[in-house]
Amino acid sequence: MQVEYPKPSWSQKFLVLDLLEGLKTTFRELFKPKVTVRYPEERNEPTDRFRGMFKFSYDRCIACKLCAVACPIDIIYIDVHDDMIEEGGKKKKVKVLDRYDIDVKRCMFCALCEEACPTKPKSIWLTTKTYELATYDRNDLYFNMQELEYWEDRPRYTGLPEEDEKPRLDETRLLK
Repeated sequence: MQVEYPKPSWSQKFLVLDLLEGLKTTFRELFKPKVTVRYPEERNEPTDRFRGMFKFSYDRCIACKLCAVACPIDIIYIDVHDDMIEEGGKKKKVKVLDRYDIDVKRCMFCALCEEACPTKPKSIWLTTKTYELATYDRNDLYFNMQELEYWEDRPRYTGLPEEDEKPRLDETRLLK
């Protein structure tokens, strides 16, 4: 049995309507003013919903480890120990946070750790405006508790790292 397809119309044969639809977008953008940002001297400010670098608050954290459990790729490392403190003549058991590290080089910035945090306001949040985390060493993308808490601003570009001067061959040796 042979299948018969409907005959294409003349507009489908020449794709004129599709061509005009694409040209409409081109002409619309052609007359808009162009925006040039001279990066890295000038930087665009991210939108309010941007999920940037982590910020952590040691004072708000209750060491519940829910953020580490919620992380789908297990990049949050938390160590806690129990401590007994005396408060009003009674001994109280308190969790003390020893270690809070994040391996940012593997992070997806999915914000599941932020959603899992039960404290109000959150002890970890992804609302910083930092998006520049490029580095020449992978170990620079492993942040501990102090670095996450005192994260103020994005790192500034300082240029390529200094290289040791390579020894050059003597020109007289090359001519021989």
